[in-house]
Amino acid sequence: MAACLLCSSPRSIGVLCTTHGVAIASPGITSEQIFSRMTSATAALVDAWGVAHAVSDGAKIGRDPRVDVAVLHASVSSEHATIQLVDGAWHLVDNSSRNGTEVEGTRVTDAVLAGGNTVRLGDVKFYFWPEALPKMEPPRGSGRTAPTRRDELVFSAKVTTPRGHLLDLRQRVDGGVLRIAESSIELAAMEFGLLQLLVERRRMVTDAELAYVAWHEIADALSFRSVQADSENVRELVHRVRRKLASVAADDLIESKRGVGYRLAGEPG
Repeated sequence: MAACLLCSSPRSIGVLCTTHGVAIASPGITSEQIFSRMTSATAALVDAWGVAHAVSDGAKIGRDPRVDVAVLHASVSSEHATIQLVDGAWHLVDNSSRNGTEVEGTRVTDAVLAGGNTVRLGDVKFYFWPEALPKMEPPRGSGRTAPTRRDELVFSAKVTTPRGHLLDLRQRVDGGVLRIAESSIELAAMEFGLLQLLVERRRMVTDAELAYVAWHEIADALSFRSVQADSENVRELVHRVRRKLASVAADDLIESKRGVGYRLAGEPG
């Protein structure tokens, strides 16, 4: 049996042993919310499921599904960090992310990476490996997102609204769709991103009072590319999504509290 990438123990989780996989496990994320779009690799980020995600010089990592390595988690900024190869040494550069970047437990802005280093982006951890590793499919199971084609679907959720309606949210690269009974509405990328962020935060906490997301967190997580986003930009985005939700009688899905932020009023499945 092949040995763990980082020690002599047998592999039991992808390229890792159980101990090394558990050591970087992150709450509130499934294996299929992490994926690489890179077709050629010279290095890899290995997640808690032992799946290697291809990276090379200049690879951008973040929450935006369009970056080179997407990490679809509320704690990760839209373009969180960049991997660079400088004079033969690998570097991890933080792109002014909201929740920071760490290497071996130390917060960094630009750090040299060695093989086996633990990397943390927001709340999500990886191991860095300075060589390309074979591509493999992530594990799938109950409660995980399970796209059949990753370029079409990367996140899905079912939510019960306060009025008892069951909503089905499905993301695509260019946005997403919300279905309720026989009706559906199309959502642009930022509109869907707002709902995804609220769903993820609600899943992460047991106390609904802690599920509010502040406007600056929303501005950082989503791709307000044309302006330096402020509270008014976020408020307008929320109003736009609420207007669309009202067309399918789901305008009670987003709840706001002045001075605190926004939260998912329903229960995610």
